[in-house]
Amino acid sequence: MNDLDMVRDLRSEVRRSEESDLHGARRRMLAAMAPKPQSRRLPRTMVRVAAVGVLGVTIAAGVTVVQNLATDPQGKGTASAPAWLPPANAETLAKRATAAAAGQPDVYPRDDQWVYAKRDFYRSTKSAASPNRGGETGSRHTEEMWTRGDGKERARRNEGSEKITRRQGGEDPRLRFDPAYLRSLPLEPSALLERLKRDTSEISLPEARAVFGQILIILQEGAPPARLRAALYTVLSRLDGVAVENVRDLLGREGIGIYTDNEGMRKEVIIDPNTYVLLGGRTVYLGGSTSSPYGELPKGEVILSVAQVATGIVDQAGEVP
Repeated sequence: MNDLDMVRDLRSEVRRSEESDLHGARRRMLAAMAPKPQSRRLPRTMVRVAAVGVLGVTIAAGVTVVQNLATDPQGKGTASAPAWLPPANAETLAKRATAAAAGQPDVYPRDDQWVYAKRDFYRSTKSAASPNRGGETGSRHTEEMWTRGDGKERARRNEGSEKITRRQGGEDPRLRFDPAYLRSLPLEPSALLERLKRDTSEISLPEARAVFGQILIILQEGAPPARLRAALYTVLSRLDGVAVENVRDLLGREGIGIYTDNEGMRKEVIIDPNTYVLLGGRTVYLGGSTSSPYGELPKGEVILSVAQVATGIVDQAGEVP
């Protein structure tokens, strides 16, 4: 028997598959080949990102609540405003200036050196004492000033002139702003306030106004270093009737004005909101004053404005840093 005969014999013994069997087998095979439905699972990285996102939303919601509490009129909030927000009051501005000044060295000139300050002045001529002349609304000039480190001599020069006017320094604390005087001032705000009260006690003005005026002179004329400057801002924030507003100085620079209103006049110290250096100061007529020569001026008229242009330390009067 050959091999083909053997295959025929074996095949003849096998039952032929019925059509129904073939259909059933086909269904089972196709069912086995079909992909099983699986629950969709995110990669582990995506799960972590989603969790962080949810946490971020929760934190953001929490911050919103805290910030709302901080502005609650009942004062129950404890959160402080972000540094990029403009200060709501003089105290906040003073605190930021103090933090920025922490660790900065106190640079004063030697007794034989000079503090240099360049300032731009504007003075209104629209008043009863200085009537409008040919449509002129005010006079403007730039001045340079030098103050010797020991306070014994001062010098001035108008811009465009080569003439320097010298005079002796005074010992009157109401007029002192020299480096020797500034070095004697305490940096602790409470002690500084008491010292300024004593130094202005003979000025015939209410105490707060006298201190405010002295601080303005020190800032403009003396160019104090950062830590003393911040302490002076803190003293200003503690005076009665002091508030802040957004203003532009004589040069158009944006600043924060710390001001006080008295007898129809607003006295203002203008501070850079980013560096906390002095930009200048101004006097604004508010109206309603019966004792000033500015009774005919419109409300809001700037009577006097001073912009601090530059400061520095030099070796001789007449030099520029």
